[in-house]
Amino acid sequence: MGQLPQLQQARRRLGLALDGLCHDRWVLGYLRAGWLQPIAASEVSRRFLQGRPLMPLARRALYEKRPTIMNALVENPSPSMGYDWEMDWPALLYAPVGEAGERPIGLLVIGCRRDHWYTEEDVTYAISLGTTLAPLVAALRGPLGRLNESEGEVAQLLSYGLSASEIARAIRIDDRTTRELVETVARKLRTVEADELALPLEEMRPRRRSFRL
Repeated sequence: MGQLPQLQQARRRLGLALDGLCHDRWVLGYLRAGWLQPIAASEVSRRFLQGRPLMPLARRALYEKRPTIMNALVENPSPSMGYDWEMDWPALLYAPVGEAGERPIGLLVIGCRRDHWYTEEDVTYAISLGTTLAPLVAALRGPLGRLNESEGEVAQLLSYGLSASEIARAIRIDDRTTRELVETVARKLRTVEADELALPLEEMRPRRRSFRL
């Protein structure tokens, strides 16, 4: 299945690296036409398998080429319709992904559903994480950009280690069509080199800290 095992390993390593930042959810994506196109997320949910417009704080982080944080002292008394976590959650961190000083090519969004205060130490770590993730996002944005919506969903579900039958149930299509999609995704991602997806876990892992949720 091409480089999909490496994609699954890269996602696992990113999840481990993010243990150093207090969060309940994260989404990593690449940028295209003012939208964030997902590469991986902390949970299997169809709403995180699809692209979405960039939020104002995300645009600010990309413009300034440094993380932007929102630390709310109180919960939002008027949550958005449909429970939009980027509107409703009290603590958010937007970390641009790219080489230092260069125009960002991706974005990492991290959030807490309960009150938390992201510190300058968190911002510093997010900066280093954004630089470390740059080769992975650069390697994937071209191949992923050639996938249609269904193929993009399949690629992400494969990164969670789901089987073809599990993917078929998740996106509600028949097994034969799912197998064809899996083969197509594997063929389109075969051009991605394994070393481009290798995340240096020891360099990414911060020193242990305790957080209050």
